[in-house]
Amino acid sequence: MAKKEILSVAAFVAILAAGGIAVAATGHHEFSDNENRYLTQFPTVNYADVMSGEVQEDITNAFNDQFPQRDSWTGLSTKVKKLMGMKDIGGVYLGKDHYYFEKIMNQDISRTDYFQNLRFVNRMAELCGNARVTAMLVPSPGIILKDKLPEHAVLYHADSMYKIAAETLQDVSLLDIRRDMRDAGKETKGAGVSSENDRETQVYYKTDHHWTQYGAYVGYRAYCRQVNRKASAYKNFAIEKLSDSFYGTLYSKALDQDAVPDTMEVPTKLPEAEVVCDGRKMDTIYDMTKKEQKDKYAVYFGGNYGEVTIRMKDAKKDKTLLIFKDSFANSMVPFLMKDYSEIRMIDLRYFKGSVKKYLEKEPADEVLVLYEMSSFAQADKLNKLMK
Repeated sequence: MAKKEILSVAAFVAILAAGGIAVAATGHHEFSDNENRYLTQFPTVNYADVMSGEVQEDITNAFNDQFPQRDSWTGLSTKVKKLMGMKDIGGVYLGKDHYYFEKIMNQDISRTDYFQNLRFVNRMAELCGNARVTAMLVPSPGIILKDKLPEHAVLYHADSMYKIAAETLQDVSLLDIRRDMRDAGKETKGAGVSSENDRETQVYYKTDHHWTQYGAYVGYRAYCRQVNRKASAYKNFAIEKLSDSFYGTLYSKALDQDAVPDTMEVPTKLPEAEVVCDGRKMDTIYDMTKKEQKDKYAVYFGGNYGEVTIRMKDAKKDKTLLIFKDSFANSMVPFLMKDYSEIRMIDLRYFKGSVKKYLEKEPADEVLVLYEMSSFAQADKLNKLMK
């Protein structure tokens, strides 16, 4: 073995040893509740792996994830950057009134991939027979709450993306709810209402990338208009507070000590239903154990699954709705339950079957493609719509 190679291996072993000492001193962490993800572990390596450079990235990621008091250091870093006047921290914009926004720019989105995903939706619509197919691409929070963004903040060009969708989709109705979301945020401004009612006008969480329960209601109301159906009033769903200490995904990225927690609410006046999530039966669409955990948004169904089926007991309407979705659909579905005998949801990130065969076996009266816009544009599994 050459001297240079020996020194390289020795240095690498020393780094591994230091990492091992740090992990041993602070404990071995497999999952981060704060970030809601599994942490990178130190890999088992040999000489060939070291010399080929295949494990260096894993080692770097493991050091980052297993670093002692990692969350505390991240929070301290954010505090220092704020004192320096920075408003862009860890891919998150620190907005006004304690809002946080994910920094998604034009260069983060491949127009080619976006156009291809729209074509996948067209192809899926061809397989749906006489079903009415609608695409609801929910605008990102920063697109609607521009007045809350910090000065000089830049986001992807939403206008052109909605224009491309309108020009590309065929036999699919594009439901653009940007005006609905903007108008909903202004419904009670200046009306002298109480703070309890003010919360209804918050259409996106401050610390999370999802829409609030009221934001999801605005989406439901727009969809009802699209399919010529009268929407029920928000109050008719008996909305109840689930938690007033919700810190979402965007907070987890910045760990800003000045963050103000969100209030999370859910509809409680819903039809009785049989719920099956990837073969697992549930008594309700809510998994209330999740409200005690960091990821409180997972209270809807307990998280995301490849296939969810909701069969309403004593349904008044004999209609079936099929939804191809991301997690934004989870909080809108409760409002839709009373209007269908069955709702099925397919999340292509986890669905293992053939969509073509599924559509042949399980036809629906209505099909809804429901994604947050940037999520849809960056989704890498929509090609499954053609298989």
